[in-house]
Amino acid sequence: MKKYLIWAAIILAVAAVFWIQNAKIKRLTTERDKYRSNTETLLQDVERYQTKDSLNAVTVGVLKLRLSEFEKYRADDAALIKSLQTKNRDLQAVTTAQLETINELRGTVRDSIVYLPGDTTTVLRCVDIVEPWFELHGCAKPDGTFTGTHINRDSILIAATVKYKRFLGFLWKTRKVKNRKIDAVSKNPATHILGIEYIEIEE
Repeated sequence: MKKYLIWAAIILAVAAVFWIQNAKIKRLTTERDKYRSNTETLLQDVERYQTKDSLNAVTVGVLKLRLSEFEKYRADDAALIKSLQTKNRDLQAVTTAQLETINELRGTVRDSIVYLPGDTTTVLRCVDIVEPWFELHGCAKPDGTFTGTHINRDSILIAATVKYKRFLGFLWKTRKVKNRKIDAVSKNPATHILGIEYIEIEE
């Protein structure tokens, strides 16, 4: 009887060690895959293309960071998010984009007569340009100074797509993620997306 108990204890100990090692290997494999994916995302160039209606778009990969890594490597962004009265621990994803808008302007300059106190008048050279995404209104005084208002509008569409791994590589989809990517499109045809970054925050 004692012999069987010893054998049972040995088998349980070996099974426990095997289970612990298997869990560690699985965790390390997941970490390795995450860091490999992050490295590829950081090293790849932003893929630029145009949509069918000639809007500028980019595609980037997804960075996955723990909250502690985000607070360490993106301290400025973390501080800005904190100023929004959002708790960092509730954070799920962060997207940043850098844009450049170059408008080629055409308009007509007109003379505007302005009546000043004391029965004096002055002529201002004024310009008004109104487009769907851009407006400029202003006047130049006789001394050459220009005052006016510039309005630039933009709208960015950000779409996240996920490809899942397939069982045996070609059968049905599994829950394991094969690849994630982010596509961003500026609806303003004059805007070029210089860069975009999408970070998923993990616990």
